[in-house]
This record gives sequence, C-alpha cells and structure tokens, in this order.
Amino acid sequence: MEEKPENQSMKSAVDDAQSESEQKQEPAPIKRSFTINQDSELKYETRSPEKKSGKTILLIIVLLVVFLVGGFFLNNKFHFLPGGSGSDQLAVATPSPTFSPTPTPAPALIKSDWSFEVLNGSGVTGEAKRVADEIKVAGYEVVKTGNADKSSYLQTEILVKEELLEKIDLVISDLKDIIKIASVAGELTEGTASARIIIGKDSI
Repeated sequence: MEEKPENQSMKSAVDDAQSESEQKQEPAPIKRSFTINQDSELKYETRSPEKKSGKTILLIIVLLVVFLVGGFFLNNKFHFLPGGSGSDQLAVATPSPTFSPTPTPAPALIKSDWSFEVLNGSGVTGEAKRVADEIKVAGYEVVKTGNADKSSYLQTEILVKEELLEKIDLVISDLKDIIKIASVAGELTEGTASARIIIGKDSI
C-alpha cells in the first residue's frame, strides 16, 4: 500500500524536528590530549579548562600575599616608606656638641704681692745688702736684711708663706739673674715678709 502524500509530508517534518533537537542537545566539544605508549593501548587524558584556570588564579593570589607580607617586613626593618612616628621613622643622628677643655690660666706674677727678708748665711760680709738692693731694683719690696742663724749655708734657700707656695716658681725664675735659689726650704711661719731668702756660698 502506498502512503499518502500527506502522511509522507508529516513524517518528514517530524524527522526534521528530531534532527534539530539532537543537534541542539549535542554537548560542547571537550579538549583532549593523549600520550602514546608503545606497550599499552591508547589512553586519553581529559583536562578541564575550568580546573586549569582555577590553579592559575590560586597561584596569583599566593604570589600577591607573599609580596605583601615580604614588603611589610622589609619596610619595618629598613623603613623604605616615609611617614609614621617614633620607631617607624629613621632616627636622625644629632651630633653631640664637643666641649674643649678650658685651659687653666697660668698664675701671673704680681710683684706687689711679695716682700722679702734677705739674710746672709754665706759668711761673706755685705752680701745680704748687695742682694737686697738688686731685688729692690727688680721691683720687689725688701722689709729686712741681716745675718742668718749661721754662716755656713752651702746653698741658697727660700722659705715662703703658705698662701704663696704655688707661685714661688715664678719668683725664683724672675730672680735667677740676681741670686741662685737652690731649693724651697719650707714654709715661713713668722714675720711680716712673704718670703725669706738665706744666702748660701753657692750665690757668691
């Protein structure tokens, strides 16, 4: 029995609709990669694009975290970035002032502070007057001349009031061309003079 043209037309339309439906439901192609092993059958390895993209994003996030953490610690240690206060800023070294010690002024010789007794212990007559006159010419006051307790002094000595002991070297140096004073015999505890000179045989 031959089919009617109407039935054939309807069947053709149904077939076309099924074909279009199958084409629409066909899944998206999946990329496949495979390796060939001579001793085994052909194996396929399927890689999902979504999985690969997820790993890339995770790697980028890890690198960013490492970079930020590393930068934070480096900035705290070396202070690359400006700003902050206290220990966050680089300490500016302030040079401490250097103090030079003030030199102690040398004591000055003031001749008016000195007055002398000149006593002859050399055994040579008139020696006390001669030395006393020369001391007066040098600008000092002589309050007494005479003989010492003995005439056998070998060296010329000087006795000085306690308050002027630290300045006696200035006087000895100033009188070196008049009389040779060998030593400071001690402290002068009597009389009104600042110092007592006892002439010895070494000054003749």
